[in-house]
Amino acid sequence: MEDYLQPLLAGFIAGFVVAVPVGPVNLTVINQALRRGFGTAFLVGIGAMCAETVYASLMLWGHASILDAPRVVLAMRIIAVVVIAAMGVRYLLFKSTRVGDSEVAAQKLDERWHHPQSFFLGFALTISNLMLVVVWATVVTLLFAHEWVIPTRASRVLCALGVLAGGSTWFLLLAFFVSRAHRRVKDQTLTVLVRCCGVLFLGFAAWLAWKLFRR
Repeated sequence: MEDYLQPLLAGFIAGFVVAVPVGPVNLTVINQALRRGFGTAFLVGIGAMCAETVYASLMLWGHASILDAPRVVLAMRIIAVVVIAAMGVRYLLFKSTRVGDSEVAAQKLDERWHHPQSFFLGFALTISNLMLVVVWATVVTLLFAHEWVIPTRASRVLCALGVLAGGSTWFLLLAFFVSRAHRRVKDQTLTVLVRCCGVLFLGFAAWLAWKLFRR
């Protein structure tokens, strides 16, 4: 019998983790929460997650019988470990000056919209980031390789819904707590958050590598 909870939970965790690192979307949500309140900021996050779900869905439906080849699965697992470890190192070495650069990029896009609708602003910020194709290709490869998601319609749909729910949960928490704070979040705080994500990514990569060599 097919397990419906597993792909939903896997998608939820993936969506949440991918949404956390600081970038134009997170900084836009923070700025909107401080200037306009929870509702506007949360809509930016929802728009961003709809775009993320588009990329995740494209990657989920792009996998097929190639996963039946053991050597391909092994190669996918090795690539996943390398990419996740590289992302961990990148986040661990994150500098506070990059927060300012991301904020400037977000503000420039915001200024191009005369009367920006929050949802579409979040969607535009995310859908224009083609690096997410690489990120979601890696994440989906990992999910399939470890059989947390299987190549059936129900499993893929549930995983995509989980991605949407997981990322939306992050933006819900971010918009709520920042709007309640009524103050600008310091660059140092965001830097610490990103570096903590780096530690988690490296730990996850180490766990995957351990499982890989155990086989």
